[in-house]
Amino acid sequence: MGDFNNIRTLSESVGVCQRGWGESNINEFNAWIEELEVEEAPWIGRQFTWFRPNGTARSKLDRFSVSLEWLAKWPGSIQLTLDRNFSNHCPVLLRSKFVDWGPQPFRILDYWLADNSFNKIVQESWSSNLQSGWGGYVLKEKIKSLKQRLKVWNKEQFGDTFQKFKKVEEELNKLEHDTADRHLTHQEMVSRKILQEELWRAAQSHESLLRQKARSKWIREGDCNTRYFHLLMNVKRRNNSSQGVMIDGSWVEELTRVKEEVRSFFFRRFQEPEQVRPRLDGIFF
Repeated sequence: MGDFNNIRTLSESVGVCQRGWGESNINEFNAWIEELEVEEAPWIGRQFTWFRPNGTARSKLDRFSVSLEWLAKWPGSIQLTLDRNFSNHCPVLLRSKFVDWGPQPFRILDYWLADNSFNKIVQESWSSNLQSGWGGYVLKEKIKSLKQRLKVWNKEQFGDTFQKFKKVEEELNKLEHDTADRHLTHQEMVSRKILQEELWRAAQSHESLLRQKARSKWIREGDCNTRYFHLLMNVKRRNNSSQGVMIDGSWVEELTRVKEEVRSFFFRRFQEPEQVRPRLDGIFF
């Protein structure tokens, strides 16, 4: 963190000082950041952090850069440009804040489809839920019931995919450690084979979940690059994260006001304006 006295793109500088930034300096600064394997947290507030006293130039010279491990632990990190006073630099605040926007949408996970019991659960839930009424209502209730059944099934069948993988891995390593100085018994050989199969299934499920959350098709099924997918997940999470909105020129983070502002925006967006239309009153067909 600090004043790096450099910019990453020409858009980060406006005014007479923009001519002083060479392309080689910008490329060298970006290459240095890439070599360190750090990322910038999303910005909130002012775009520029440095202002020339006479007002002829402004630039973004101050910034926080954090490691991928930091973003994995605090994915909601943001950097906020605060107001300045006597200094020609604005203070920059790094903050991590979790905002609960309510229940998340239900999604089918890809690794469910590879499980033999998935189709059975769907068929049982669909056929056992007998509803009467309008077709659209019946379909809605059946899907609602199926969603709840799949949530319970996923928790019982898979649970936390990463924790399950680590647990099976520990059991397998413990078995091999305990039998390092002797031959395995028949039961131990069977247990070792079962643990290896469970470890493979758990690893595939976890990697499939990472691929789906990262929404990446670059690396295909079977390739293991967990760090890559974690990086994509964190980028996607940062891009989708909403810390607040501007309301009448003021930054607002209060959850209730933000939700109401979003609802009002889309209400106005899709509201049909009143207009005079021809009517067919008195016309008989």
